[in-house]
Amino acid sequence: MPVTSVNIDSELLEEAKRAFHVRTNREAINLALEDAVRRQRQLDAIRTLSRIPVVTDPQRVEHE
Repeated sequence: MPVTSVNIDSELLEEAKRAFHVRTNREAINLALEDAVRRQRQLDAIRTLSRIPVVTDPQRVEHE
């Protein structure tokens, strides 16, 4: 795993540690990144699914 140096808002990092119930900065950052990626994938899936036409007429559903 590469080592990366970044400036992070210390209050936000502490809040993330509390939110994820972890003790280390590394754990908090990794969990926050995993959460962000998972949420984005979910949004992408929802956007894709929302483009599928929905047929609400029972007559059309039976014949399609």
